[in-house]
Amino acid sequence: MINPFNPGFGNISPSCIKRPAMQQKLLDQADQLQQRFRSIFIDGPRGCGKTVFLNDLGDAMLDRDGWITIDLELHDDFLSTLVGAIYYQASAAITKELDVLDYDTPSEMFVQYVETLTKYQQRLFITVDEANQPTESLLTLLQLCQQLGNHGNSIMVVLAGITSRMPQFLGDDNFAALVQKSRRLTLPMLDLDTVANQYQQIFTKAHRVIEPEVLPNIAAATGGYAYAFQILGSLLWGSGVKKINPAAFEKIMPDYQQQLFSNAYLPIVDELTTGDREVIEILAHEISSVVDEGFLKEQIDDTSTAAPVCLQHLIENQIVSLPQPGQVAFTLPYFREFAIKNEARIA
Repeated sequence: MINPFNPGFGNISPSCIKRPAMQQKLLDQADQLQQRFRSIFIDGPRGCGKTVFLNDLGDAMLDRDGWITIDLELHDDFLSTLVGAIYYQASAAITKELDVLDYDTPSEMFVQYVETLTKYQQRLFITVDEANQPTESLLTLLQLCQQLGNHGNSIMVVLAGITSRMPQFLGDDNFAALVQKSRRLTLPMLDLDTVANQYQQIFTKAHRVIEPEVLPNIAAATGGYAYAFQILGSLLWGSGVKKINPAAFEKIMPDYQQQLFSNAYLPIVDELTTGDREVIEILAHEISSVVDEGFLKEQIDDTSTAAPVCLQHLIENQIVSLPQPGQVAFTLPYFREFAIKNEARIA
């Protein structure tokens, strides 16, 4: 039987865990959208499941009447892709009108296509994956959609990108205005009970057993991190063990941590500031896994407001969290072990 797990960034596999409650909230927002533009930035660390969520959302929108749904990636030729997809999905009555439109530029063509959709009470839903750079073409698309929304057309754009790249958008005056008017939605870690149930269902379907006493430990080892869920599942599956017990679980842990550290955590750390890394080092070398927030700030050699800012960066990137008010701990699984092992790289 083919391995149902597919570790990799942006990969879709049969084992991916969906987020129905969060998806439904966005679907409800789409239903309520009338004659205006709405943009939503979905962000999170590398490997948290943004692409899976965006694909599930787009698939759900395809089943909704009155919507034209189009999936884009950052480096697509946006306007050409959009008008082609609109034409392909439109009804015969709409395409008949599209065929006789008169325009001089791709932007004019897109505007007239959307206005024609509105005439037939059709709304436009666009997803943009890998929105990690404030490109000129992305700015043009969002500005056109905003202008069309101001003139009574219904357009919803959902973009997915890495949290650490958001400062690039906020540092651009044109993008900053758009982002501030948009809603930001950070994908949370997966619920550990859901992770355990998914593992159990997948292995049971393949006539394999995960012993009850080890199942919670397996789920906990992922920390709810979607990429970790895929790596660990793939290794357990690839072990060929029919009955997964604590010994089988422990046997694959070195490979699991190595893949997690090399493929996910090193790229994450490479995008952090020096101050962010300093916070990581301090946390990693504390005896307790939970550190007092006030003590942490005292340990950072900075006389400005860098400590709160750096800590906030790490919280936004889901590297650390505040399990209780005034307490700080790593969120990503085995990140403390990673930080100690790769101290020279982080420093």
